[in-house]
Amino acid sequence: MKSIGQILQQTRLEKKITLEQVANQTKIRQDILMALETDDFQRLSSVASIKGFLKSYAEFLGLPSTQMLAFFRRDFDKKEKKKVVPSGLLKPVVRREFNWTPKKTMVTVITLFFVGLAGWLIFQYLSLTRPPFLKVTEPVSQAQVNQVTIEVVGRADPDSLVTVNKEVVLLSPKGEFNHQISLYPGENDLVIEAISKLGKKTSVERTVFYQPGD
Repeated sequence: MKSIGQILQQTRLEKKITLEQVANQTKIRQDILMALETDDFQRLSSVASIKGFLKSYAEFLGLPSTQMLAFFRRDFDKKEKKKVVPSGLLKPVVRREFNWTPKKTMVTVITLFFVGLAGWLIFQYLSLTRPPFLKVTEPVSQAQVNQVTIEVVGRADPDSLVTVNKEVVLLSPKGEFNHQISLYPGENDLVIEAISKLGKKTSVERTVFYQPGD
């Protein structure tokens, strides 16, 4: 069974027509005509273009274009149609290699610097605007003692101002404190406060009962 290209070539030769004459009459380039006659359809731009060229070439040679297109569909199934790609795309794919340059290094360093700076500023802002940390471990609430003084022990933000019943408490570098305060007989209310630089306050209250000994 002859291919469509063989039919075109044989018909042209029988009519003693040159490719140059076909090209002049159909306005189809000679290289395209040669591709059609050799069934080298991958050199052509698309399936639609192939059908157009085949129709024009067949009609010029006096062949039934509908039948020629049927031969084309017969010879090329869907799998082969996918192989017909633009000739300009038949070049090898060039993979871009990652190229690290001093400029990219500088941009990365500057970006990381500003990201870090932004994070630090946000942390500082949150630290200043939130209430200061304060934890009182001693005494426990509702404690009953028989001593006239009691130690208030706890921990707070190192840069905060801590007071016990308005008395300023000395903090260690880690924010720890141990403050002694005098009690009155009966119920004593202790108010421990930590105040940040922006005036944010955290308060803890303890109630201590002092029962003097006999």
